[in-house]
Parts: sequence; C-alpha cells; structure tokens
Amino acid sequence: MPGDGGRDQVDVPNDKNYPRDYPVIEAWKLAVRSIVLLFLLLGVALLFILLGVPLERFARRAADRAGYIGVFLFVWFVDTFIVPASLDLLFPVTLNWSPIPLLGTMSVASILGGLSGYGIGRNLYRLRYVQRTVAGYRHRAEHIIVRYGLWGVVLAGVSPIPFSTVSWIAGMMRMPPAHYLLGALSRVPRIVAYWALLRAGVLLLT
Repeated sequence: MPGDGGRDQVDVPNDKNYPRDYPVIEAWKLAVRSIVLLFLLLGVALLFILLGVPLERFARRAADRAGYIGVFLFVWFVDTFIVPASLDLLFPVTLNWSPIPLLGTMSVASILGGLSGYGIGRNLYRLRYVQRTVAGYRHRAEHIIVRYGLWGVVLAGVSPIPFSTVSWIAGMMRMPPAHYLLGALSRVPRIVAYWALLRAGVLLLT
C-alpha cells in the first residue's frame, strides 16, 4: 500500500469482499516464518527434555507435599506453558483422593491455565514478527477460524493433544475470548472421564 512502508501489503480492489489492508505474503516467506514460529513454540518443551527436568517427579511431589494446592499449581503450569507433560501424571498419585474436590481443583486449574496460555498467545501477537506471520493465515481464513476455531479448542480439551499449545495458537489467532472459554470448558468432562476410566480399570484389577 503506497506510503505505509509495509513490504507485505499491496493495494487490492475496493470491494467489500477484500479488506483494504489484506496482507499479501509470498509463500516462501510465510513458510519460513511459520517454521520459525513453530520452533519457538516447541523450544521450551525441547529445553525441558534436554535438561532432563523430571516433571513426573514434580507431579508426585506436588501432590504428596502440598495436597490440593500442589495439584492446582502443577495442572495450571502444564496447561499454561508448552512443556512435555500432562495433568494425567497426577492421576496415579491421587487416585484414592476424594473425587469431587480433586476433579474440581484439576478442572479449575486447567481452565485457568488454558486462559493463561491464551493470554500469552494474544500478547505474543503484539510482536511484529508473530503478527505478520499469523496474519498470513488469519486474513485468508478468518471465516474458518470463527466457524471451527471453537471446536479446535474442544478437540484439544478432550484429547491428548497438548492443550497449552492450542491455547497459545488460539490467542495468537485472536480467537474471541468467549469462544475460547466455551471450548476450554471441555476440559471438565475430559478430566472426569479420564479419571473415571482409570479408576474403573484399577477396580477391575483389584
């Protein structure tokens, strides 16, 4: 667009179907930026692996030494940051705990952790590099994100897909907060179902 100095924007027809600031990014640039962004997101998880951080041991110690507070903090941490761990690590340690306070604590911590990750993603979007990379997808497929983005969060919430990663991406893609929160609520039935299945399996074996 003349006068704005942006390399990735050009004039487009003055039509309601084409926003005037529609970004046009060369395919190779978009691919390179996406790869770099992906590596940045996975970098923290890789760092934990290379350093041999014993997250499973942390989960056990958090539950044994701090009770429900430890459970809350561990779940919030793994659902906020992209780390090679899951709240499922707590189930073997807490299987004999009272289910209602346990599952309630885990559910609240997971949703708050997801919201924290979502907030991190929205703040990352303010970085020029991230903003220009994500814009290549956002403006070309905004209707798809709005229509199916909620179900993407739901899928991550009820499956082994890393919830924190999806939360960060949802934030960077500027998903409406209300839509994200609705999707994040799927963590509640997921946590209850996983606990119930594990509990049933233990009862069958005893």
